[in-house]
Amino acid sequence: MAFLLSVYDAQVNNLIAGDTDILSQLARWRLEVSAIERYSNDAPDHYSEDVTGDAGKYYAMSNLTNWSEGFSRVTQIEYPAATVASDETPQYLEPEDWQDDYWAEISGTHTRHIWLPNHAPAATETMRITYTVPYAWTAGGSESAAVTQASHGFSVNDYVYLSGSTYTAAGDIRNATHQVTTVTDASTFKVKILSTTTPQEDFFALCHLAAGLCCQAMAAGFSKSSDSTINLDAVDHRSKASEYSRRAREFFALYEKHLGLGAEQKVHAAGDFVDWDTAPGWPTGRKYVFHGEGTR
Repeated sequence: MAFLLSVYDAQVNNLIAGDTDILSQLARWRLEVSAIERYSNDAPDHYSEDVTGDAGKYYAMSNLTNWSEGFSRVTQIEYPAATVASDETPQYLEPEDWQDDYWAEISGTHTRHIWLPNHAPAATETMRITYTVPYAWTAGGSESAAVTQASHGFSVNDYVYLSGSTYTAAGDIRNATHQVTTVTDASTFKVKILSTTTPQEDFFALCHLAAGLCCQAMAAGFSKSSDSTINLDAVDHRSKASEYSRRAREFFALYEKHLGLGAEQKVHAAGDFVDWDTAPGWPTGRKYVFHGEGTR
């Protein structure tokens, strides 16, 4: 199920009721996008992709459709890939059979590879590689009415952000609130607000995280009266900063409890230098698996 940025915003506004005039709408939107990015690190999405071999032991990660360098890591490799329609039994490679952080310079480009020390899939064979991906933002909901903005300079699919009544090129999707869907002429275009396909069961936890980030930003604003995103009045800034910091911690605790993170999770080492209890990890190669109470 896809959730619109505006849906997250409505629930976050409910959680920080009465304080939505302290942070601008644009500031709240950006913090809500930031919350999804943090959630992607805590509980990433997974993508499985079928690829064919070339009779070699290396496979360039750049060939994976949705691989996000600096974020993604391989979680499992099925080889040879089972044919679901034939009810074949999946066969997974053991942790010692692959490594996802082998780097080599190929034609002047530093490239990450999967290294298969014990296998060399042929061009007629298929591997099913599963790897982590961040939750993506795409254009969602209904297209807006025609927007008149002289010499806007936008093209279809451009990411933009709305500040007041003016759209500005975002440059990076992390700064965007909308995506351009139609360009009629140099002064007219239409947009859709961003949406993301985060799991339905984590919706309220994500709203708690975003509300915590908003309270954290408001606390910082009251601590630094020069913060341009805060509309300060004649109040005890130190008291306000302390109150918003407290509320931020409460929201973060609710988020962490839902995901089984933070202090609530008692972590115990599964074993010391035991191959059967290790797993590939990015960026430093093999990392040990830890079993914890309250994990999902």
